[in-house]
Amino acid sequence: MQSTQASRGEIEPDRWNEFLADFSKRNEKKPTRLEVVGPDVGAQILEKCLPLVGVNFEPKGSEAGSVEIILGGDSADGPRQMEHLVIKAKRIMPLTGSHSVEDGLGFEGEDGTRTLLIFEELRELPPM
Repeated sequence: MQSTQASRGEIEPDRWNEFLADFSKRNEKKPTRLEVVGPDVGAQILEKCLPLVGVNFEPKGSEAGSVEIILGGDSADGPRQMEHLVIKAKRIMPLTGSHSVEDGLGFEGEDGTRTLLIFEELRELPPM
């Protein structure tokens, strides 16, 4: 059986399409936080608490090599959706927390900008 992850925890590029499809199914509708860190943009939080719709790899066409992150769901103001494109991705790495729990994904684009898709834990009120 071929390993999905390279030695540093990175997902091998020839497995991105399959890995991202499985990741999207496993984590659909989980609340997220989307952050971008890079030399041209600094550190920015683009979105908080939108549920994951999916993450797709574009192997062909004008956006070949890019990864599309789609978030969206209903809010008090109606449906909201956000799409973010990691242009010409160089690396994809799972983000894991304590006990090797999947906390999200990290992406690095061709220009060195890093995008972090992190799962948020929504707190609930304690029972009365």
